Amino acid sequence: MASLCLSIGVFAQNEQDALRYSQNKVFGTARVQGAGGAFGALGADASAIAINPAGIALYRKTEVSASLGVSSYFNDSRYIGTNSTETKTGLNIPQFGIVITKVQQGVRGDETKGLVSYSFGFGMNRLNDFNQNANFTGINTKSSIADYFAEQANGQTFPNTNSFASYINNIPGMAWNAYLIDSIGVGKYGSTFRSNNDTSFSIRQSNISQVLGRINEYNFSSGLNISNTIYVGASLIFQNVNYESKSTFYENVMSKSSVNNLYSSSEFASTLTTSGTGIGGRFGLIVKPIDYMRLGLSYTTAVRLNLKDDYGYAINSVVNNINYNYSQFAISNYYEYDIVTPSKLTVSGAFMHPKLGFISIDWDRVDYTAARLTSGNNLFANANDAIKTNYRAANNVRVGAELKYLNARFRGGYSYYESSFNSTSLGVSLNNPTQSVSGGLGFLFPSIDNFGTDFFIDGALTYIWNKNYQTPYQLIEKGKTTYTAENNFSMINVVVTAGFRF
Repeated sequence: MASLCLSIGVFAQNEQDALRYSQNKVFGTARVQGAGGAFGALGADASAIAINPAGIALYRKTEVSASLGVSSYFNDSRYIGTNSTETKTGLNIPQFGIVITKVQQGVRGDETKGLVSYSFGFGMNRLNDFNQNANFTGINTKSSIADYFAEQANGQTFPNTNSFASYINNIPGMAWNAYLIDSIGVGKYGSTFRSNNDTSFSIRQSNISQVLGRINEYNFSSGLNISNTIYVGASLIFQNVNYESKSTFYENVMSKSSVNNLYSSSEFASTLTTSGTGIGGRFGLIVKPIDYMRLGLSYTTAVRLNLKDDYGYAINSVVNNINYNYSQFAISNYYEYDIVTPSKLTVSGAFMHPKLGFISIDWDRVDYTAARLTSGNNLFANANDAIKTNYRAANNVRVGAELKYLNARFRGGYSYYESSFNSTSLGVSLNNPTQSVSGGLGFLFPSIDNFGTDFFIDGALTYIWNKNYQTPYQLIEKGKTTYTAENNFSMINVVVTAGFRF
């Protein structure tokens, strides 16, 4: 999932962006979510179309549906031996859609051979939800964020003849002017600790971060029912990305061994807003070899997302009891680039009984090494090499069931999204899957008027959990210690869907 990634406190276009916008969660209507998202072979649901567009061909009536969701997010963080907890709750619209169906009429009624029916539809599904707050704190006796600023400054010249305006969003330049780094040689810099030979210190480090956003997909779909045995469909899909991250990293020096080290505290704030759109396609097939079985196959093409990053930084410090505040200089810059997300293959199967319900399973194969970043003036060679080195092809499995009793429907499901990582980084294992369990209840009220209109209402509750990591800064110099916060993330999602078929 998108939250299952290494998050460095300084933003740039890199392999993490490619992963963030390539992953999905269990999404859609309450019926789909209640059954764990395992709807690729079932069809006749507005969100099942976003798994396998052949599912639109299983409709026998026109349908209009919409959903409303409430999500609660929980994050238990551990950083240098200290635990912290953060929560958040928000309202969202996970789905809406309309499907128009025409059933062919023969001499004796509805056709059963050849072209039986055809359908057209439009829908929106929320594929991913980025919302997450994370706060962590701990006592560091090995390094300071000033060490990171110094490593970034190496090879540059401070001070220079340029005005301070030249340091706008230049992190090492801002750190130099905030007296967090100092020269220790030609083109080489050290933190205030290193430049003052401060070898024994303790620093309370804290981080407050807030992430907002989602990926919505809009699909225009059509499908054909051939002899009530073969169902084919295709979708033109448009994806819309909105992502916002705000992070502030605090340091308070608690003790130090050098009286010449006058550094007391600092704040480093970073903001990133990403927005953009992309286009792709999805093709599907469902076959019903016998009445009680359906087999499905769908393929989602790569999606090219055209993105724009707006970003900015600010550094404040207290050195020698003087407050150096450079936040007013942290105006936003922007950068435009493309991300090509990997294609996805989905294989599905379901056993159905018209009076009892169904059991269903979906399997996805996504090769995350196929993702890439592109730009007119940047080849992103390092980021694309990192994608091939750090990521792998992953398998996702979803299973679900529905039990019918009169007009009621009882549902349950489980999903397992394999980690996209194939290695260990920063001393922590990134091979952590995202899992979910779900349950749901629905009611169908047939023929509520003289025109044969059906009304349905469904509810579902999904619990999702995974483990992810945040690294406020990463040091590359040999012998320097970098710490990573471990986040145990979970989400409870409640969704209600209502609709009419006529």
